[in-house]
Amino acid sequence: MGSAAINGGERFRDQQLWIGDFTADEVLVRCPRCERCAKVVVVPGAPPTEKILFAPRRLVCGRCGHTQDARKSVQPAPAPLGNARDPFLQLPLWLQADFDEHVLWAYNERHLDYLEAYVAARLREQQLPPDGGGLRLMTMLAALPSWLKAAKNRDRILRRIGRMRATLRPLAPDDRSVEGKLRSSH
Repeated sequence: MGSAAINGGERFRDQQLWIGDFTADEVLVRCPRCERCAKVVVVPGAPPTEKILFAPRRLVCGRCGHTQDARKSVQPAPAPLGNARDPFLQLPLWLQADFDEHVLWAYNERHLDYLEAYVAARLREQQLPPDGGGLRLMTMLAALPSWLKAAKNRDRILRRIGRMRATLRPLAPDDRSVEGKLRSSH
């Protein structure tokens, strides 16, 4: 669960992350061809950009071999209720689960780990950012909905996170061919 979780998960310290920080490496989506887990990643060899969120992206499916380059402008967060999508190709996120009338979602396993550490913690600490607090309102945790923060939902949310995490395990061996597909263009 990384450096955010302290004391075996009893305490959580906000790392001042913005939701876009979780898109830097990969976003897991449902492949439009085979309906399995695919990755949206930064195109290898793309010119460096100051903001990683605006780097060119490519969908790569390790299962069926489908690739697709993103051509639309980025949408920084998934669309509203019931439509959790990646910000680059607007494909359905792989990691999503219904929770009452809400949708619990994560971009990737690192994002899921961060959410799990936060939800599991009984003590949640916020640190003031270097600017003295103004940017705190822009962090991912500051924008979480109240149902996700509520202690009464903790156990149910953690079970949903466990189910979402279980969907990642059977897919690992299929990702062997992803490296070659990243280098080729569609």
